[in-house]
Amino acid sequence: MNIPVETLLLERGLLTERQLRRAMEFRERCPDKALEEILLDFGYVSEAALLACLGERDGLEVVDLSEDKVDPEAAGLISHNFSDQYQVLPIGIRNGKLVVAARDPLMFDVFDEIEAAAGMELTVVLAAAESIRDCAAAVYREQDLSNAVQKVNKEVQGSGHSREACAASERVEGTPIVKMVNTLIEQAYARGASDIHVEPMEDRLVIRLRVNGDLVEHTSMAMEAHRPIVTRLKIMGGMDIAEKRLPQDGKYRYDRGQVKTDLRISALPTIYGEKIVLRLLNSARDDCLMDVRRLGMTEEQEEIFERFIKAPYGLVLVTGPTGSGKTTTLYAALNRLVRRKINVVTVEDPVEKAISGATQVQVNVKSGLTFAVALRAILRQDPDVIMIGEMRDGETASIGVRAAITGHLVFSTLHTNDCAASVARLLDMGVVPYMAAAALTGVIAQRLVKELCPHCRREYEPDGRERELLGGAAPETVKRLWKPVGCSRCGNTGYSGRRAIYEFMEVDEKIGGMIQKGTSPHEIRTVLRKNGSKSLREQARDMTIRGETSMEELEKIIYSVE
Repeated sequence: MNIPVETLLLERGLLTERQLRRAMEFRERCPDKALEEILLDFGYVSEAALLACLGERDGLEVVDLSEDKVDPEAAGLISHNFSDQYQVLPIGIRNGKLVVAARDPLMFDVFDEIEAAAGMELTVVLAAAESIRDCAAAVYREQDLSNAVQKVNKEVQGSGHSREACAASERVEGTPIVKMVNTLIEQAYARGASDIHVEPMEDRLVIRLRVNGDLVEHTSMAMEAHRPIVTRLKIMGGMDIAEKRLPQDGKYRYDRGQVKTDLRISALPTIYGEKIVLRLLNSARDDCLMDVRRLGMTEEQEEIFERFIKAPYGLVLVTGPTGSGKTTTLYAALNRLVRRKINVVTVEDPVEKAISGATQVQVNVKSGLTFAVALRAILRQDPDVIMIGEMRDGETASIGVRAAITGHLVFSTLHTNDCAASVARLLDMGVVPYMAAAALTGVIAQRLVKELCPHCRREYEPDGRERELLGGAAPETVKRLWKPVGCSRCGNTGYSGRRAIYEFMEVDEKIGGMIQKGTSPHEIRTVLRKNGSKSLREQARDMTIRGETSMEELEKIIYSVE
């Protein structure tokens, strides 16, 4: 039965005659483009509806690759390039036949080629193009890494390379070690990892990635690979390969294909050898976060943030624990400010991203360039806006507060749980209450919350303890929650990224008076709630109820703010 798929779409009311006419007219102008592609591009039909019609017409099964496990051996029968080019992926063997997922069921020449290579008959099933690409990328990444690890293990086991010979080999691009390190960086980048940990253990070398804030084991290999990998990374970072007793730091710009990122490389001596941590910085994918509108704030929060940015002077603090996205928020603010005709100066440790139009100063404690020393020098540079990477001590806080009072707009970060606690922290650092009240324009507290993968999250009924933690949201009405499961699209983590949540405190006359009187953080929180400012706990709770995150993430937020 060779019924055109558009006929089936029309019969089922999934496509209108007018839409089909427009698609056909466009096809006349672009004859190389398939009609199905045009219908999808125009948004006239969904891919799920299209696949359902194709499956019904051709008597083929439609599969969801996010739920079906892919056999790596089956996938290995074709190359990654071949899979990408034709949108096909062998996913397993069923009843003695090779099961091949495909977007287009009519690619008979392609299927014949796979059949010849595999030496067995095929069973073709249908799958969405995006799921084929995502699944193939995950499977072949694992294979690439596995092959690289095997080559490295084969090369290093039983080798007796000298330090000089080892260093020389790690400068050659084609060596297994170099390929292994490149593969590792590219895979970490593809998974959205912020850090790569190369950790020597007693009997093996473990590679872990920090993804969505969690460290997950990526691979492991023979301990003999430790020395050449460390050597390679030290060479990349411009570090001393002979020095193994002291910590070292280095930098490297990685630019291969689609992967462009700055690496901050840190070496630390341990009882089993040097541990290397690579921080992925300044990547092209992070550029979107330089826009305030992409930070994930609500409309009301964006309006308050804009008022902070447009203030002629004052102190704006961004608070939260390490890894909560504070620097990203500050950079988004600075990116907006540098467009004006003003002098923007920053003092950071380290400078994580270059901002065109801003003067950025790197702290160097060894040479005596501390935050306090840099700030004093900056104040003589006619600044309009000053960004202090972190208020670490009373001296830095005092200088920052004075700068804010004397007509400068100052941005900085603190490590506190919420907005109200940041006021207490300033006072603990020796800032006089009336000066804190005069200087503070506003405070932003934030956290990063992991979002559940929409493809594999699982619904369940909450128990009594979970209902209690939800508190205040009419918990008796909450009939269901969702938990992470794991699939190929999320790297089997159950999560598909992180979202920032924010608490804002505008220092108006009332809040300023409370700060000046030394009012407790608890009383300030009470006033903020009465003014309609949602706490971090409330926002995380709402995300949980909507199925956007898990109870596990909610508990993390609860324990971090209390």
